[in-house]
Amino acid sequence: MSARVPVLYTGRDTVVNRRDPRVKLLVLALLFVFVFVAPSTQWMLVPVVAGLVTAVLARTPWRWLLVLWGIHVPTFIALIVIGGWGSLTAGDLGGLVTAAGAEARLVLAWTGTILLSVSVFSALDPDDTARGLRGLGLPAVVSFAVGLCYRLLYTTLTEAVQLTEHMRLRGVRLQARRPLRFVRDALQVSLPLLFGVVRRGPLLMATMRLRGFAGDPQLGRPGVADVAVVVVALALVAGAALARWGALPATPIALGG
Repeated sequence: MSARVPVLYTGRDTVVNRRDPRVKLLVLALLFVFVFVAPSTQWMLVPVVAGLVTAVLARTPWRWLLVLWGIHVPTFIALIVIGGWGSLTAGDLGGLVTAAGAEARLVLAWTGTILLSVSVFSALDPDDTARGLRGLGLPAVVSFAVGLCYRLLYTTLTEAVQLTEHMRLRGVRLQARRPLRFVRDALQVSLPLLFGVVRRGPLLMATMRLRGFAGDPQLGRPGVADVAVVVVALALVAGAALARWGALPATPIALGG
């Protein structure tokens, strides 16, 4: 059932799975710093390329990446239309293309974030999520809360898949083509789902506490490869920050005449 649940741990033995959980979480934190400080579209290609490489190395299911990226396509289109609305109403296709180019940085930031974060989380064991946070110095209660939420997310998604399948056998199908019926059937699914999660939540919390979840990270020193990943990530963030404040070119590759 876990293979049908998106953006969660897949349990494969890959080079990404074997990385220290502290490194994975730190890379994700640096990713969000990067997308805020990167000054141009060219710099924003870095997380996109990094996300594609990580997805290949982690063997992330491409269908989930496509689904999660496709969900945001209407947002991308809306950003372009809003930015170029004046050109669109005036019939100026050149202005619309210019507006699309202006929004390309945001589209690439969104794309890189989806690729890299989903790939990392698909290679991050739920137990190691809390252990990694604890190893990075967060209080045990915070690490436990995050780990519990992550486990509950997994439980909720799995419960939703199972419940939808049971409802389908009873003749209840979620069909977006019929909005009113979709809302009615979704309510029939959501209420049992809520009760199921509430019922399982305390049991899951008690089980995690008995296992000493997030109490002691026990991770040891990171390996050479882990240190190298952090150094490269820090260097990229530093380069983007220097480019934003003028010490490095905002567009490293000159385009046009």
